[in-house]
Amino acid sequence: ITMYSSHAGIKRPFSFSEVAPETWNSGEDQGNSEDALTEQKRKRRSRWNTAAEEKTVIPGMPTVLPSNLTETQQRQYVVHLQIEEITRKLRTGDLGISANAEQRSPSPEPIYNNEGKRMNTREYRTRKKLEEDRHKLIQEAMKLNPEFKPPGDYKPPIIRVNDKVMIPQEEHPEINFVGLLIGPRGNTLKTLEKDTGAKIIIRGKGSVKDGKIGRKDGQPLPGEDEPLHAYVTAHNPENVKKAVDKIKEIIKQGIEVPEGQNDLRRQQLRELALLNGTLRENDGLTKLRQIAESQTIITNTIVCTVCGGAGHIAQDCKQKRPGETFRVQQVQNPAERAKMDSEYMSL
Repeated sequence: ITMYSSHAGIKRPFSFSEVAPETWNSGEDQGNSEDALTEQKRKRRSRWNTAAEEKTVIPGMPTVLPSNLTETQQRQYVVHLQIEEITRKLRTGDLGISANAEQRSPSPEPIYNNEGKRMNTREYRTRKKLEEDRHKLIQEAMKLNPEFKPPGDYKPPIIRVNDKVMIPQEEHPEINFVGLLIGPRGNTLKTLEKDTGAKIIIRGKGSVKDGKIGRKDGQPLPGEDEPLHAYVTAHNPENVKKAVDKIKEIIKQGIEVPEGQNDLRRQQLRELALLNGTLRENDGLTKLRQIAESQTIITNTIVCTVCGGAGHIAQDCKQKRPGETFRVQQVQNPAERAKMDSEYMSL
């Protein structure tokens, strides 16, 4: 069948073979397609149905999956895809916050810091929510695949475990528990923190000396109104328990062992004397060593023939008379002395 089509006043014949098959539908089908297009236009985008319509394309991720994948492998792929999508949003700053205020959820009460800057902004809350979701997905991915490596900008959230150890200062006012725990210049406390891996802070009444200024902004110190205690914090319960046991052991020794017999107290006093430069525990041994070394010096073995002293020769003797040469003192018997006198008289 040949028909004529007019275009710009020019008629040209064409056949049905030149017409696309999609245009062979009847008028009823064309009406249905127009209704479908109109229905798609009527759909409004809202914050409840955007996730289903968004499409994510990640370089390096396969879009066609093999049919023989297990459920675990399929879950790994989905988790990895979600992690990459959240990471892309955090890196690019495309957090999905709508510019239209009507489409946003209600904001909570604002929170400000000491400088008057708002902390819980919408961007901060959205970014924090994405980071929490990514952390959960990364933990799941590491359980599914122990060799999974998280993104480079991923930082696990800091989890703090804390505990308190009460110090019985009121029951034993004669014992300096704060000094036992802190030590000279804080070295005992530093050693405890290094051995246990926990952070230890002495808080409460009596932890700060009278007249000492607390915080610069004038705010009260944390736990200032509480009884004297040691506040222990760490990343895991094991380190907290280890530090708590150490502190309780020091407190127990301070109560049960007298101060003169407490090994920790002795060590602290010795360390304090060493830091102050007043340690003299090896003074006697040093003097004995100096005396032993002085006996081996060759100068001390020389004896003067004029005065009989040690350490110098007769020529350098300061006790001889002026103009007198050095002479050797020797004991002569009476016979030799009489002979010398007779020879002198014969001259």
